[in-house]
Amino acid sequence: MTDNLKIGVFLCECGGNISDIVDLDEVRKALNVEVIEQFENLCSLNGRKLIRDAIIERHLDRVVVAACSPISHERTFQDYVKPLNPYLMDMANIREQCSWVHDDKEKATKKAITLIKASIEKVKQSDEVNPIYCPIPEDVAVIGGGIAGMNAALSLAKQGKKVTIIEQSPSLGGYMAKIGKVFSPVKIAEECGMCLLNPILNDLVWNDNITVLTNSKVVEADRHAGTYNLIVEKSPRFVDPDKCIACGKCVDVCDIEVPDDWNEGLSKRKAIYRPFGQSYPEAYVIDPDACTKCGDCKRQCMMDAITLKQKPVKFPLQVGSIIVATGHQLINPDKRPDYSYSRHPDIITQMELGRITGVNGPTKGELLKSNGEVPKRVVMIQCVGSRDEKPDGHRYCSKICCSVASKNANIIKHKYPDTDVVVCYTDVRTPGMFEKYYKHTQENGVRFLRGRPGEVAVKGDDLIVRVENTIKGEFEEIEADMVVLSTAMEPSEGTKEIAEILNIGTTEDHFIKESHPKIKPVTTDVQGVFVCGTAQDPKDITDSIMQATSAASKVAEYNYGGVEIEPFIADIDPEKCQLCGDCLEKCKFKALSIVDAYVVLDPMSCDGCGKCLTVCQHGAININGNIDEKISATIDGILSEKQEGERTILVFLDTIGYTAADNIGVNRISYPESIHIIKVHSVNRIRPNHIKHALENGADGVFIGEFPGDLMYEEVERKIQRVREEISDFGENPERLAFSKVYIPYFEGLARKLNDFDDKIAQLDGTEN
Repeated sequence: MTDNLKIGVFLCECGGNISDIVDLDEVRKALNVEVIEQFENLCSLNGRKLIRDAIIERHLDRVVVAACSPISHERTFQDYVKPLNPYLMDMANIREQCSWVHDDKEKATKKAITLIKASIEKVKQSDEVNPIYCPIPEDVAVIGGGIAGMNAALSLAKQGKKVTIIEQSPSLGGYMAKIGKVFSPVKIAEECGMCLLNPILNDLVWNDNITVLTNSKVVEADRHAGTYNLIVEKSPRFVDPDKCIACGKCVDVCDIEVPDDWNEGLSKRKAIYRPFGQSYPEAYVIDPDACTKCGDCKRQCMMDAITLKQKPVKFPLQVGSIIVATGHQLINPDKRPDYSYSRHPDIITQMELGRITGVNGPTKGELLKSNGEVPKRVVMIQCVGSRDEKPDGHRYCSKICCSVASKNANIIKHKYPDTDVVVCYTDVRTPGMFEKYYKHTQENGVRFLRGRPGEVAVKGDDLIVRVENTIKGEFEEIEADMVVLSTAMEPSEGTKEIAEILNIGTTEDHFIKESHPKIKPVTTDVQGVFVCGTAQDPKDITDSIMQATSAASKVAEYNYGGVEIEPFIADIDPEKCQLCGDCLEKCKFKALSIVDAYVVLDPMSCDGCGKCLTVCQHGAININGNIDEKISATIDGILSEKQEGERTILVFLDTIGYTAADNIGVNRISYPESIHIIKVHSVNRIRPNHIKHALENGADGVFIGEFPGDLMYEEVERKIQRVREEISDFGENPERLAFSKVYIPYFEGLARKLNDFDDKIAQLDGTEN
């Protein structure tokens, strides 16, 4: 039956990304199929025409696309193969996992042929199955109330969506509320940041579709039938926003003073306070860590708005989609002790300088040293914690620091033209129109010195900046009255926490990772969860707002008409089902329930792991899509190409592991040609018989990777241990089977593990022969 299928193979050159390494002429000679076509870019519209014409004119039954990763373009080619069923197409990844990880053209070509033949055998076992559509609620949660979160919420609300903003701090606004002035490279001018923020805040407050929860955070989350069930914890404000009229009399009677975090600790505030003048909610709040519960404020409040015995409360929130806008934090400058940040009050950060120069800051906009004098020379040090290979540093550029330094330098020169401003930089990075602002800064008399200072020495009241001028090739000591550190942007603690709660993939630097940096820049690897702003990576206000509106657009697109789910999930035969409940007990994804005397499956929750199938004693459960048969066929397809003396290792990875493997290729990290990666829907679908079959038929080793956060991780780990014992009984070395944790950000670690496993198998081959 499968031998009579008409199969078409379509080879993509990928603009040389594939064809420069893989000899596609040799590939064509090695294949025996109905149709073989080659094109520069198969993902283009011309590529679509080529594929569809061949399907229609040659009556193709199955299609294999040999191109890039299915993570990037599987959906594209599933659309391109119409009128064929989308699941009668398979992709052979000969870019990320072949041409981008191998340099030897002959070996890369041989491997590409193997991968394509494996896809041919796999697609022969494919059946027509149809995607499943699930309706989802239109309500949206925006986690984070900074400029990105506010704009995303406002965009959605104007489209008629009900939005809940969940903000951990007592007020909306985020960092933009603190920076004092923003600047425009087009106008070559600085503008009041709060003046730009207030209209957005007012629109948001008066929009009936938006609910604002401050002092709140998501502490739990699960998903069922397209609905995210969040548990939100709201910390007490101790002041009722509906009763408080912000008269301020409570502040007058409070004796407790603590550093004001809104002013970066440069001034004091009371234990009961309002974060800043235009904060929302327009009410005071009590700092529970500072308050002594003396009751003076409560007795003073004529509105009876203060309750000192409040406790945190948790409540559920159901939404269909989530936008993560949890922002960033700035690296602690004390991690660079050479710059003496905590040793002198006039060594400050750019954010602290922004508060000092702000009209609502601790000095009412006056640039003053700790002794009350105007500094004669200000030295700014760039890349503090950015582009930094040292421990606790970040190798990435924080993107905005050069522009922020230019802005603050201009503000100083405008108001204090006699103050000398020196910017010590590694490289000035002001892309696009910001280059005009950089030139404007130079014209204002700000001096730029190329060199990263090695030390800021404190000598009495004087500061000495020691730096190598890399243009002159000379070491210099610059006397300064004030030193300003441009500190790195890094993921906020809230970003790290929500990534773990929602099980979202992160980069190696712990920012939220997008599905694809070019074609899916706001989509995460979790369906229904999107990201915007500096939670995703360092960016300025403009880019944050653009990404916020993009995320809102994607949410609206996602909510429209429900969600399409891949059909490779459990299917229950009600006639065979005896309602024993064994499957419900074993399902770790809580995808099964009994409703009206029937076992009902939630397709959004089912992972297709097959655990329920193994425990059903009545044969009532099946997994759609011939998964077992396709895995076996892929194994046979790879091993059919093995030649005497070659080493072949099979690597089974689910979507998380496969994405990590793709990242190895994206970053051009190599591993041996013996490594052949097989993508599976769930690692739990790898049965003991698959492993035994592979080893018996020529596989030199089997490597299985699993994300430890997967609910099936411990189950798979136990199963692998049992299989090791079993294969040992029939004469195979259990060392030929490896099981490892895999993470998307730590792709370099996966590459090392694959190289190490290949070395290990080579040693075993040497000793056993």
